[in-house]
Amino acid sequence: MRRYEFFSVALKILIFALMIFVYIQTLTAGKKSEIPYRLVLQNDEDPHNFMTFNIRPEISIPKKTYDLERVDRLKVLASPPFCDSADELIEIFQNNQLVFVEAKHFLLLKSQFKTIGYNFNTHPKYLFHKTEKSQNNPISEYLKNNENLWYQSEVYAQRFIELMHRYVDNTLIIQDSLPNPSVYHKDVNIGDFKMAPGVYFFLDEFKEVIYVGKARQIKKRLQSHFSQPSKENAIDYSRVNSIQVEYSGNDMIAQLIESANIKDLKPIYNTQQVKDPAPYIINKGKTAKGIHKLQITRKDIKDNMPERYFNRVSVKQALENFCNEFNLCRKHCGIEKIKGPCSKVTVKRQQCVCADKTLITDYNERFESAFKQFKNRKSSKIYKLKGRHSQEDAFIYMVNGIYEGYGFIDNNEIVSTTNDVLGHLIRQRNNYDTSRIVSGLDALVPKDHILILTDF
Repeated sequence: MRRYEFFSVALKILIFALMIFVYIQTLTAGKKSEIPYRLVLQNDEDPHNFMTFNIRPEISIPKKTYDLERVDRLKVLASPPFCDSADELIEIFQNNQLVFVEAKHFLLLKSQFKTIGYNFNTHPKYLFHKTEKSQNNPISEYLKNNENLWYQSEVYAQRFIELMHRYVDNTLIIQDSLPNPSVYHKDVNIGDFKMAPGVYFFLDEFKEVIYVGKARQIKKRLQSHFSQPSKENAIDYSRVNSIQVEYSGNDMIAQLIESANIKDLKPIYNTQQVKDPAPYIINKGKTAKGIHKLQITRKDIKDNMPERYFNRVSVKQALENFCNEFNLCRKHCGIEKIKGPCSKVTVKRQQCVCADKTLITDYNERFESAFKQFKNRKSSKIYKLKGRHSQEDAFIYMVNGIYEGYGFIDNNEIVSTTNDVLGHLIRQRNNYDTSRIVSGLDALVPKDHILILTDF
């Protein structure tokens, strides 16, 4: 089985290209465990085409279970492990709305991804929500009473998905059994949580995250939530069915984990850090005279520099560094906005392309060489922080001043190159909030805990 590098990638939920209907067939192992052995998918664009993924169970299932369920044991055992199908599934699910008959099916799929180190964060749609009065969903009841299909057959799974599709389109009338939220309430036990930094997630009874928060002391913060709820936040605590915690070892990484999950999950009770301003981008162009130039924009264009900046100070500093290092025109690098020659000519009394047209060809060649070097340069910084326990360090990884992610590593491992940490890196997206959070790292982290590596 291949080892997957653990990273946190979430499927975007702002705009969905397709609705992907997912049905999972399982075998019982023990009294309560359900083990998936077949996934059947269908998208709303092609309702007659089914995708089937057979999965070899990770644990041993008795032969009598296969016999009772009328499932071909040899065929199941000959199926590939889940990790062999994971990449294809991720590609299918990316940027699409996943539809499950109920939360149980989503949690089964999520657990499969978790076993290979993939943090499967998405916001699925459930057709039905189980209540005490209804043990089976209405589609199962409909098939049981109206169609002669064995529930473990692939044909049954395909028929089930067809009815899911029709249900969403409101062409099949089946009684929905949504619970009355005003009746629901559960006390939350927080006695097992630690006085340690981390991120906490409030989940409702459908296992959906409704709030994400971070704290330097998780247990203390949770106690304040439920003993003296703040009037400033609008959380309906009666909807909190369970709490999940991810310990971070330090407050800096807690902030980064909190921000990433708020943006990915968009919980209904989080109002900050949900939206991302467009980044500043350095774009290459030409003047009317054919002189190469740089300008700040918020639009992606073919010849952008690779970095994305989220405040004008950082992008202007990048232009300043580029201009000074390669001795380029301050006017055409977007630093000075003036009609005449730049300060290289007026102040330093030096030659510059903005005052002498005969220098254009030489300047453009020098500019292209500088631009290529700048794009290919890779300056990495690794910031060492406190880990989640005494034998571990946490780290934040930056490339060219841009946040790449965080991770955890045994503190007896020697780190001298980027390859030493990349296997432990949990890659993350850079955005306005991550840029804001990591902006103070150089001041907060001791110099002997910062490793700088430059490659050309």
